[in-house]
Amino acid sequence: MTTISSLASSTSTSSTTSSSGTTLDSDAFLQLLIAELQNQDPTNPADNTEMINQIASFSTVEQLSALNDTATSIYDSLTAMSLNSAVSFIGQSVLAEGDDISKTDDATTSVSFTLESDAETLTAHVYDSDGTIINSVSLGATDSGTYTFSWDGTNYTGTEVANGTYSVVFEAYDEDGDSLEVSTMVAGTVSGVSVEDGTTVLTLSDGRTVNLEDVYSVVSSDA
Repeated sequence: MTTISSLASSTSTSSTTSSSGTTLDSDAFLQLLIAELQNQDPTNPADNTEMINQIASFSTVEQLSALNDTATSIYDSLTAMSLNSAVSFIGQSVLAEGDDISKTDDATTSVSFTLESDAETLTAHVYDSDGTIINSVSLGATDSGTYTFSWDGTNYTGTEVANGTYSVVFEAYDEDGDSLEVSTMVAGTVSGVSVEDGTTVLTLSDGRTVNLEDVYSVVSSDA
């Protein structure tokens, strides 16, 4: 007896052609099922249980495909809603999780950081856009709390670096030499909104970006 699965394999080129070239839709499946019934050996008919299992399997796949289409539609709708909501942030100041700072001829933005425990040693490492440390600033012993760090815009040799976006990563250890976690936040005025890889991103006026989901607070420009 020729099974549905073997028929699907042998006729995939002529009967299952679609935009992807591999999809077996419901019409093609029914055509194959009818063809099997018409061409089966009368003395050795198709096994009812096997046929029911094949139909059930196809039905499950079709339901999963429909569910995936629904999930995709919901995802697109939520992305659009998130983007529309984020547009209202344009022109407002936000505080968000992040470690990027911007250097211009006039100034360098600061970054705030929080220590949950007292640090025996604390160092701020400044990275360029290539991920290379260009300067390290020792901040010494620091009690737990929230602070603001401002970089002077120079490298290890004291030479002023080019304008652009840099990042600051803090390295802290307690009195036992154990590493401490340091959280950082940045602030800026939102100038644009976009969606990148499904994530809503806010562009700040100096070119830095923060994810909408990382925004901690928003201050209206009229406040």
